[in-house]
Amino acid sequence: MKRHLLIFLLFIPITIFSQVEEPQLFDDPTLVAAKNQEAELAYNKGIRQFNAGDLEGAVASFKTALEHDNKFAKAYLNLGSTQIKLNILDEAIANLTKAIEIDSALAFAYYNRGRAFDLQDNLVEAHKDYSKAIELKLENPNLYYYRGVIDFKNKEYDGAISDFTLAININPEFTYAYHDRGSARRLIENYDAAIEDYNKAIQLDPHMSIAYNNLGSVKRAKGDYKEAIEEYSLAIKMDSTMYMAFNNRGFARYKDNDYEGAVKDYKKAIEIKDDYLYAYNNLGSALIKLGEYQEAITNLSTAIKMDPKYGIAYMNRGNAREMLKDFDGACADWGKASELGIEQAKNFMIYCNEK
Repeated sequence: MKRHLLIFLLFIPITIFSQVEEPQLFDDPTLVAAKNQEAELAYNKGIRQFNAGDLEGAVASFKTALEHDNKFAKAYLNLGSTQIKLNILDEAIANLTKAIEIDSALAFAYYNRGRAFDLQDNLVEAHKDYSKAIELKLENPNLYYYRGVIDFKNKEYDGAISDFTLAININPEFTYAYHDRGSARRLIENYDAAIEDYNKAIQLDPHMSIAYNNLGSVKRAKGDYKEAIEEYSLAIKMDSTMYMAFNNRGFARYKDNDYEGAVKDYKKAIEIKDDYLYAYNNLGSALIKLGEYQEAITNLSTAIKMDPKYGIAYMNRGNAREMLKDFDGACADWGKASELGIEQAKNFMIYCNEK
C-alpha cells in the first residue's frame, strides 16, 4: 500500500444559546373588573398566591374565579400562565386559547401561549403567537428575543439578528440578546460584529462563561488560535466544569500545533463528561499526531461504540490503523466512513485496491 498524507477531522460543537429568565407571566397584576365580586376576590387571591410562590394555590383560585365568571378572560390568561410555571403545558395552551377566544386583543395571552408552544418545541405555532403579540404592540424585549431564537434555530440568521436587535433597543442591557446576536453574526461570518457583541455581553456580565467560549470560537474561525486559547481559558476560569470549553481549547491548541496541550484538554473534557462523544474523536486525532496510535485507536473505538454512525471517527481510526500497518483494518474503517458520507475517506480507498 502506498503511503499518503493523513487528514485528521475534528468536530467541535459550540454552545449557541444563553438562558433568559422567564418574564413575569402576568401581564398586569391589577384588578380587571369581573361580573361579580366572588370572581374578583378569587382572581385577586390568585394574584397574591402567584406572587408568593404558591402556584398550586393560584391555579385553584383562578379556577374558582372562572366558576363564578366563565367569560373572565384574564382569569384564563393567568391560569394558563401559572400552568406554564408548573409545566402543565397542554392545559396552559387550552386556557390561553380560551382567553384569546374571549378577548382577541390580549397580546400577553398570545405571548404566553407562544412560550408554552416553544417549551413543547412546537416552533411553528410559537413563532406565529410571538408575531401576533408583536402585531398587537406588546413591547417586551423577551418576546423579540424568543422569536429571534426560533429564527436562529431555523437558520434564518438575518431574522434572528433583527429580533435580537429589537430586543436590545427596548432593553440596552439585555446581555443574552447581545450574546446570541453575536452567535448569529458568527454563523454568517460577520466575525468583527460577532466579536463586538460577545464583548458587550461580557462587559454586562463579566462571569458569562459561554460568551468567553463563543468569543474564542470566533477568534479560532479567524485563525487567531492563541487569542482563542486565551478566551477559552477565561471561560474555564469562570466555569471549571465547562467540558465544552476544554474541548474547544483543545481544538485551538491542536490547530496551533500544541498536540500535547490538546491531549490534556480533551482528557479533561472527558474527565468532566465521560460520555462526551466528540472529545474522544478529537483526542484520538491529537494522539495520532503524537504517534500514540494504539491509544488513539482505543479512544476512537470508544467514540464509535457510542455512535456507530460516527463517520469521522471511522476515518480517523483507519488513519491510525494504517500507521500501525494494519492495512485491512484501515481499509475496513475507510470503507465504513465512506458509506457514512465522509468524502475524504473515499479518496483513501484507492490505496486499498493497490495492496
